[in-house]
Amino acid sequence: MKKFLSFCSPAGLLIFFIYSVINRFIAEVPDAAAYPLMILSVVLMMLGIAYNGYCLGKKRSPYDKKK
Repeated sequence: MKKFLSFCSPAGLLIFFIYSVINRFIAEVPDAAAYPLMILSVVLMMLGIAYNGYCLGKKRSPYDKKK
């Protein structure tokens, strides 16, 4: 679970970046697909930011391999 939480923020940013590139340069994404993608990316970014803040309070890196 901790590994998933540590990569939520980069995954959310990647989803947003892919959506933006497709929407701007390739084809316009329909609203039926755009809204769930945006909600998913924002939720993942918020989870990642919250976990990074939690780890900052515990004085450890969220990307450490140790438990």
